[in-house]
Amino acid sequence: MEQKLRSEFPEKELWDLTALYQDQQDFLRAIEKAREDINQFSRDYQTSLVSFADFERAFKELEEIYIQISHISTYAFMPQTTDYHDESFAQIAQAGMDFETWAAVELSFFDDALIKADQEVLDQLEQVPRLSSAIRQAKIKKKHYLGAETEKTLTRLSEVFYSPQDIYSKMRAGDYAMADFEVDGKTYQNSFVTYENFYQNHENAEVREKAFRSFSQGLRRHQHAAAAAYLAQVKSEKVLADMRGYDSVFDYLLAEQEVDRSMFDRQIDLIMEDFAPIARKFLKHVAKVNGLEKMTFADWKLDLDSELNPPVSIDDAYDLVMKSVEPLGEEYKEQVKNYQSERWVDFAANSGKEAGGYAADPYKVHPYVLMSWTGRMSDVYTLIHEIGHSGQFIFSDNSQSYFNTHMSTYYVEAPSTFNELLLSDYLEQAFDSPRQKRFALAHRLTDTYFHNFITHLLEAAFQRKVYQLIEAGETFGASKLNSLMKEVLSDFWGDALEIDDDAALTWMRQSHYYMGLYSYTYSAGLVISTAGFLHLKNSSQGAQDWLDFLRSGGSKTPLETAQIIGADISTDKPLRDTIQFLADTVDQIIAYSEELEARN
Repeated sequence: MEQKLRSEFPEKELWDLTALYQDQQDFLRAIEKAREDINQFSRDYQTSLVSFADFERAFKELEEIYIQISHISTYAFMPQTTDYHDESFAQIAQAGMDFETWAAVELSFFDDALIKADQEVLDQLEQVPRLSSAIRQAKIKKKHYLGAETEKTLTRLSEVFYSPQDIYSKMRAGDYAMADFEVDGKTYQNSFVTYENFYQNHENAEVREKAFRSFSQGLRRHQHAAAAAYLAQVKSEKVLADMRGYDSVFDYLLAEQEVDRSMFDRQIDLIMEDFAPIARKFLKHVAKVNGLEKMTFADWKLDLDSELNPPVSIDDAYDLVMKSVEPLGEEYKEQVKNYQSERWVDFAANSGKEAGGYAADPYKVHPYVLMSWTGRMSDVYTLIHEIGHSGQFIFSDNSQSYFNTHMSTYYVEAPSTFNELLLSDYLEQAFDSPRQKRFALAHRLTDTYFHNFITHLLEAAFQRKVYQLIEAGETFGASKLNSLMKEVLSDFWGDALEIDDDAALTWMRQSHYYMGLYSYTYSAGLVISTAGFLHLKNSSQGAQDWLDFLRSGGSKTPLETAQIIGADISTDKPLRDTIQFLADTVDQIIAYSEELEARN
């Protein structure tokens, strides 16, 4: 599958950024306006933040500034992710980053004053509903604050701290060249996007195998540079954790999420121990149905029934998305229905584009989604996943202040994975035959749980080992990372999957390692979304409770927010319920297969 240039795609498959700014000049004017407002805010409040009234008044003006920054920062980074080859996009990104660093330094006096404020003032501010999240975070930071000058210096260095992720992203988008391969006299072009979106679950075993080897060779050429970028990332995080007096880098990275180490470890340990046998059972069933004597890492994304995986157009996907979200009611549908007509989504699978997908939230404009459309059912899951984020952004932005709108990273993946469950449920109910129902449930596993509950969870298990190395004062290179990843994959998959040295390169495929302890939150969010989905199916209040969950944003702690849908994440019950739900799904898939065998 050949990747085209961005200019070769029709406009309707590209997002429309004019809801933010008309063009680059409009964007640059917005930066200048924001600079003026920040300078004025600094003149007004630099030496006059003492009382509750002072802070309350300042917060109102600061919110308007933060909204401007939200729009600028969103516009700044998005164009470049569509094509890392475009120098004009790089200039936009640099202008945005320069401004963000400057703004953070100029506004650091406010953070300093807030953290130094009397406890009585902080307690009063926390009682103001629109400020609850900001003050909770300030109290967390207060315990590990390094003083105004040191904090300002660290803020000035923020671009340096971001550089490992920037290096990795550009390497992945522009340098990970994959060689062509040939099967049955036909030459196939390979790339990061085409491998992950198309070849890795191709129905032809030889295509899967040769594509995987080509893909792995492309990764291996850059393993040492990628390892160096990752080492720079984790060492800088360890230095910051030590400077701030945290017991470990884990505690430092989890603090902002408002969860503790036990919740992080529980998520990894229970899935590695209790879900692994269920995943192996399903994978062995996939091998049996497809007549494979063994499964290699080139096969593990193989569809259970490839013949029932027809091409899906972007228009077909829109219909599937809107029908799938119907259980949430008209209000939800009304909020997300315009994503296609207003071109929120960048579908083009062009060369130089960021792999994977994301949703961005310029506060109270409308969300934006990046993905690469290849016409597979897995693309529909990616789309509805990002529309799930988008719906949360809209409901939260409309209900919360800027300070309260952002969910904790711990459960930020719940709205997205919840929508994936709606899609699988719609497909299962819409289909009539056991074979079609099996198809729907298999995609529930492979596109939702395998991706979020396995792929990202195994990243987290690997990541934990890496940070443990750093905590012990050790270091690593590519060979060590390969060894750690191979160990994690082997532990989880056991005898269900053959793990070789190419599989060990999996750590090179994700940017999540450059985002703190983010990978594990996919499974954490999926536990909450599963609880919400079961609540939706079993309670007349389920849909309304889920919308209230979306509206809550970050106004409450993760534990309080999960309670809106009846989930107590202080215990392991929601996670164990999710694992049981998955065990039941695998058993139902096997039952459908047995029914089909009996008919034949």
